[in-house]
Amino acid sequence: MTISESFDNFIYTCRLRDLSEKSLLCYTSFVKPFISFIGSDSCVDMIDRDSVFHYIETLYNRDIAKATRATYIRHLKIFLKWLQNECYVNLNVKDIPVPKTPKKVLHIYNDSEISQIFHSVTADKDWIVSRNCSIIALMLDSGLRQNEICTLRRVDVCYQTGLLKVHGKGDKERVVPFGSFSRHFMKLYDKQCPFHSDRFFVSRRGEYMSCDSVKRFMYKLAQKLPFELSSHKLRHNFATNYCLDQYERHGQVDIYRLMVLMGHEDIKTTRRYLHFANQIIASRTNISHLDKILNWEN
Repeated sequence: MTISESFDNFIYTCRLRDLSEKSLLCYTSFVKPFISFIGSDSCVDMIDRDSVFHYIETLYNRDIAKATRATYIRHLKIFLKWLQNECYVNLNVKDIPVPKTPKKVLHIYNDSEISQIFHSVTADKDWIVSRNCSIIALMLDSGLRQNEICTLRRVDVCYQTGLLKVHGKGDKERVVPFGSFSRHFMKLYDKQCPFHSDRFFVSRRGEYMSCDSVKRFMYKLAQKLPFELSSHKLRHNFATNYCLDQYERHGQVDIYRLMVLMGHEDIKTTRRYLHFANQIIASRTNISHLDKILNWEN
């Protein structure tokens, strides 16, 4: 069997597991370079430890971010693990290290920056301004992902209770709250939008809104701001601010509730936001020992 044929079988297996098209596209994007490196028509048993490490060495020679390099290797390991389980290769995948990615401190938008984000939203039609403000508000207020924004249905929005039913990764549903600010823009958009659709958010032509459309308007909006902005950063801000608000109100954070609201499968993914929040809490509550003992005031 050739390497190319084995990869086709791997993708077929992923489809049987009902993986999303986005996941399949990621495997194709991040594993295909390895297949080209080995040779798509080469026999699959040519894959060994040396060939894998030689390929990984080429990744280090490319001008790509450390996080991107780690993503290539993680996806490759999943494919190689499948080959190992199917007895196509004699390879211990555990021996393949995934480089650690640098941990960056999240930028938490202050009140002025949040106000600046919304005031910078412009468009040639009022209903599009309201739509885009609604999207930003739901990401910042409820932690929705791009795809969850695009697949949100009208029947899943309840203004009275302030709750949304969200279709997350793996077609898993969850219920998340939204506040009065989000409700204001959502109702305004609902009233102004000239189109009727089962989806809540639509394109300027009344079609289902795509993730690419959200990315484009986020990118254009980011060009107007003196700080970084993206859908991911808005979602990260929601999670970190949730921890900060819970600590301020209750003196502790229920990380499992945040896990449910974010739609995470692994609590480890959620804990990083608690870690970031604890850094902020520690900084805010810190008392300078030098200032204390020297009675220093500026």
